[in-house]
Amino acid sequence: MFRRTTVHLILILVLIGMGQAISAGAVDEVSAEPSLQDILKQLLVQKDQHASDSSFHVRLADVYLDLGDDPAGEQSARKAFYDEGAQAAKQAIDLQEQNADAHYLYAANLGSGAQLTGLMASAFTVKELKQHVDRALLLNPNHAAALHMKGMMLEELPWVLGGDADGALAHLKRAVAVKPDYVHARLDLAKVYLKRKDQAAAQKELDAILSRPLNPTASAGERRHREEAQRLLNTLKKP
Repeated sequence: MFRRTTVHLILILVLIGMGQAISAGAVDEVSAEPSLQDILKQLLVQKDQHASDSSFHVRLADVYLDLGDDPAGEQSARKAFYDEGAQAAKQAIDLQEQNADAHYLYAANLGSGAQLTGLMASAFTVKELKQHVDRALLLNPNHAAALHMKGMMLEELPWVLGGDADGALAHLKRAVAVKPDYVHARLDLAKVYLKRKDQAAAQKELDAILSRPLNPTASAGERRHREEAQRLLNTLKKP
């Protein structure tokens, strides 16, 4: 649903935690990165010894969010990942309330799980999501993922629950301004422009996505978003 990619950071920290000290540059030399399931297993092995480390719980919540975002997974398994992710993020908040990533990841896991089960329109859920996304942005106004999430909430929610078309566009534009290579946010911005019948602006965003070379270590989610961007662009260019 609402993403940021931190797999390299997680990988480095996991390997360091296992006693395999490597430099950031050495990651590029690894021929085959561990799967998200492998990373999760290693993090869970270390969970007890990092029980009071908020950054550890943030990493755990991020991995759970990635696993829940896999469209090939069973709905029940994906929901379980999101639930675990929300719980890990909540632990991080309890340990360090001023952690913007923790607030964002709590909202992202909670919102993704709610959306998966059709409960996104619940007034209670929306209120809780807004509380944590807004807190993340108060702590870090340039938090690209939180800007993206807030923008999509404003776009998708009905007016009575706080939907705001102008605010949605403003937040999505800020998200890609803060992080120009944020493929998911730029793709959603293109879709919002298409919804407003602004084909030229949408094509500009899609071109921006596809003009950047694909990183060989790009996540599966980023690859899916690029493929969707290409399909949309092909549709726009049809005579």
